[in-house]
Amino acid sequence: MRLSSLRKLVLRDLVRVRGALVTSGFGIMAGTAALVFFLALGLGVRTVLLGEVFPIDQVELEPPKGSSFGQLASFALGGGSSAPRIELDDIEKLEASPYVAAVYPKLQFSFPASARGGKQLLGRDLNTGEMIADGIDPELVGDVGELPFRDPLAACDDGGCQTCTSTKECTAPQYCEAPQNEKGFCVDPVPAVVSRYIIELFDKSIAPAHGYPQIGEKLLERAEGMIFKMWIGESYLGQAKTGTPRWVHTRVVGISDRAIDIGITLPIDTVRRWNVEFSGAKAGEAYSSVMVQVAEKDKVGQVVELADELGLKPKDTRARDVSVLLSGVMGLLALVAGIILLVSASNIAYTFRVLVNDRRREIALYRALGATGGDMMKWLLALALTVGMAGGAVGVLVAWLLSLGADRMGATKLPDFPFKPDTFFDFPPWLMLGALAFAALFSLLGALGPARRAGKVDPAAALASLQ
Repeated sequence: MRLSSLRKLVLRDLVRVRGALVTSGFGIMAGTAALVFFLALGLGVRTVLLGEVFPIDQVELEPPKGSSFGQLASFALGGGSSAPRIELDDIEKLEASPYVAAVYPKLQFSFPASARGGKQLLGRDLNTGEMIADGIDPELVGDVGELPFRDPLAACDDGGCQTCTSTKECTAPQYCEAPQNEKGFCVDPVPAVVSRYIIELFDKSIAPAHGYPQIGEKLLERAEGMIFKMWIGESYLGQAKTGTPRWVHTRVVGISDRAIDIGITLPIDTVRRWNVEFSGAKAGEAYSSVMVQVAEKDKVGQVVELADELGLKPKDTRARDVSVLLSGVMGLLALVAGIILLVSASNIAYTFRVLVNDRRREIALYRALGATGGDMMKWLLALALTVGMAGGAVGVLVAWLLSLGADRMGATKLPDFPFKPDTFFDFPPWLMLGALAFAALFSLLGALGPARRAGKVDPAAALASLQ
C-alpha cells in the first residue's frame, strides 16, 4: 500500500469513527499529562534542591564527629588543635581516585571569635556573640566579585605595604593587621564570601520578623561597602589559649555555593595564620575537612566508600538523602501515570477490536481487490499511531498549562521561604519527546492485537456472509 493511500484511509477513519477514537485518545491524553506533569514537577524540585540547596556534585568530608567535642565546645575550653584533622596523605589518595575531579581542603577556626557590622545595609550594626568561619582554597570559590579572594597579607610579600601600629595610620578601607609581637601592615579587609542559604534564610525569615530590609540583591551590588569587624581570639564562649584578642576587618566580596551555610568563608591562608597565632603551630598543619568535586554526579557513592576507607565521613548527607527520596517519589508518580497509559491501551484495544468486527466485510473487500494482510495491519496501526500522537501532544500541552496554574498558585498562595523558585517545574526537551514516544507506544500496543486479526481476515468467508 502506497503512503498516499494509507494517509487517505487514516483521514477518512478519523472522521467516520471520531467519537470512539476521541474516547480512546482521552485516556492517552490523561496518562501523558499525568506523566509529564509529575516528572516535570520532580525535575523542577530536584533542580532547586540538588542544584542550589544541596549540591549533589560535591561532598564535604571530615573526620568522624564522635571523636571530638565539636567546634563550639572546643572554643569554650579555650580553643586548641586537639580536634581530629585530615592529613595530606589522605588528600592525595582522594585526588588519585578516578571518581574525583578535584579536592579542596578547608580549615575551620580553632579559636573563638565574634563580629559586629551590617550598618551599611541594615541601618544599624548587628552583633554576633560567636562567629563560625571556614577557610577554603581560593580556587574553590573562583571569581565571586571584582575584589580578589586571597589573604590580604600576600600583597605585602614584596614590601609594598605601609607599616603601622594602629588602624588610624592607614587609609580607609585598609586597617592595621598587627599580630602580637609582629610588625603591622596596612592591608585591605579580609575578603569573605557567604552562602546563598544564609542570604535566603535572612531575607525570607529573619528580615520580615525584625523589620530589616532584604539584602540578597543589594549584597551583590554593594559588596565593596559591606565591611564588618571581627574580634578574634575571644567570644562569649571563652578565650584562645594563646595570642592576644584583637580587631580585624572583613569585607563580603560575594555569594558562593561553596561557602558554609551558617557563618562566613575566608581564604584558607588567612585562617591558617590566625589558627597558628591563637592555637599553636599544629592548628595550621592539617585540615578540618575537604570539599570533593565529584567527576560525575552518579559517582558520589563510590567517593563516599573511598572516604570511609580513609576514616572520613560526609559532613552533610542531605543531598544524598534528598536524591534518593526524590527518585522514589518520581518513580511512584511515573508508575501511576504508566498505569493510566496501560488502561488507555486496553481501551484502545477494545475500540479497535470493535472497529475490526464492524469493518470485517470492508476489509475482505480490500483483500479481494489485492490488499495484503500486512496492508490491513499498517492501516490500523497507522490509525492507532495517529490517535496516540495526537493524544500525547494534547497531554503535553495540558501538563504545561497545569504547571502554569500551579506556579501561579504557588506565587500567590504560598508564603516566601528560602530558595522559593520562580517555577516548580522543568520541561527538558527529552521529557516531552519521551512522553510522545510513550503515548505512541501504548497506542500501538493496544491496537496490535486487533490489527493482527484484521490481517488474518479470510476474504472468501467474509464476502460469502454477504449472501
